[in-house]
Amino acid sequence: MIRFWCTAILIFCSLLSARSQTDITIDVKHYESDSMIFGYYLADRMLVFDTLYRENKEPFKVKQDTSLDMGLYLLVSIPEGMFYQLIVDEDQEFEVTIDTLQQEHLSVTGSEENEIFLDYLNYVNEQRQLVQQLDQALATTDSTQLSIRDQLLKDKAAINTNVALRQKQIIEEYPDAIVSILMKANLPFEFPEFSGTPEEIQNQKYRYYKDHYFDDIDLNHPGIFRTPIIHQRINYYEESLTPKIADSIIQSVDYLLGLMDDDSEQFQYYLSYFLGKYGESKYIGMDAVYVHLALEYYAKGKAPWVEEDNLAEIVNNARRLKPVLIGKPAPAFRLMQQDSSYVSLSDLDNDYTILVFWKPGCGHCTKAMPHIIEFQEKYRDQGVEVVTMCTEGAKNPEECWKAIEEKNMLDLINTIDPKNRDRAQSRYYATSTPMIFIIDKDEKIRLKKLPAENLGPVMDQLFEEDRQREIKESGAGR
Repeated sequence: MIRFWCTAILIFCSLLSARSQTDITIDVKHYESDSMIFGYYLADRMLVFDTLYRENKEPFKVKQDTSLDMGLYLLVSIPEGMFYQLIVDEDQEFEVTIDTLQQEHLSVTGSEENEIFLDYLNYVNEQRQLVQQLDQALATTDSTQLSIRDQLLKDKAAINTNVALRQKQIIEEYPDAIVSILMKANLPFEFPEFSGTPEEIQNQKYRYYKDHYFDDIDLNHPGIFRTPIIHQRINYYEESLTPKIADSIIQSVDYLLGLMDDDSEQFQYYLSYFLGKYGESKYIGMDAVYVHLALEYYAKGKAPWVEEDNLAEIVNNARRLKPVLIGKPAPAFRLMQQDSSYVSLSDLDNDYTILVFWKPGCGHCTKAMPHIIEFQEKYRDQGVEVVTMCTEGAKNPEECWKAIEEKNMLDLINTIDPKNRDRAQSRYYATSTPMIFIIDKDEKIRLKKLPAENLGPVMDQLFEEDRQREIKESGAGR
């Protein structure tokens, strides 16, 4: 497994910036502890900014000469773990009052946005209680009492309508407020009218939804990074709305990063996040996303926060990976067998060549080899040949030949790279063992880094893909 540098993400967790001062007073009633946690959201995490202390039941204070970054913050009681949310915007001199005997009781004075936010939360809680009462009434109303049931359902619908109107009103009056961001992210999505077959309509809805998913969310808003919204949105777009195909993911990642300013914390965080995610992905072919990010962003100076040594290694990894991505021409090889004869990729007249890099003493190789041997026995007559290369051949060839006999590998084409003349392991970037490449008759890499036990099902799928392609090509040629 290649080692990738994801720790750069931590660079972006600093909360301080050179703006006006912060002076937040927090009066907690009926609270015995002399400490409280002051935290914040960052993408998909909740982090601690500071532990607040007080003496003699005095109010807690968040006071400093610089301002906090805007966003949604948390106050967490110790040891109960009850938490209260509040908004920090540009106005950072206000007072918070909490009564721990009333779970929902939090009030703010001196901050208009918090007053709007908390007023809305209280309103929603009241409406939720009314809905629960209506649900209880529906559950106890006889199914024959249609008029009563209809009225109860109308009352529920009216509550939902009123909540939506309240949200709309706040968004219209305070379009740039953080509370409006929170509301916009939860608004129901509205589709235009589509025509066609049910399948066509479904496809049109999907494309429209994907194209307009971020219409109401400004990823450059200074407060959005410290809310739970940004990661939920980005993760859903990338994981649920994007096919698990490298080219599609590359398009989505470029689109998402393009919605952020290059010098924003969001851009820095998510560029690092995507690099780490796809550099370490266990899904076949996702290293293409890593290569794209490294060469199109890091190599082009768009990650100035990365230290020079780390940057050079990220880019170097990508440049070594690029020639062996799925779909690329397989690097030619010329490897030696035990009788001192050589075998080359161009000499193999097969529909498929399975190239296996392995190492004596490797536990995973020992578990994989029986599957590879069984696979060769089944698929040799179907134009498939397995070539193994022992990665210890340059140092200790005798150890390789001995292990080949011990593992009953004699029916495979077993090779070494004497004195590392061919540099096959390096050119295939086989950084771990076992590593398996499937090379087709056009000498292109069809798949790689798949588990040995999956070789059979994968090969059957490749045969079927080839058959379908031939049928399509023969039909097109008529």
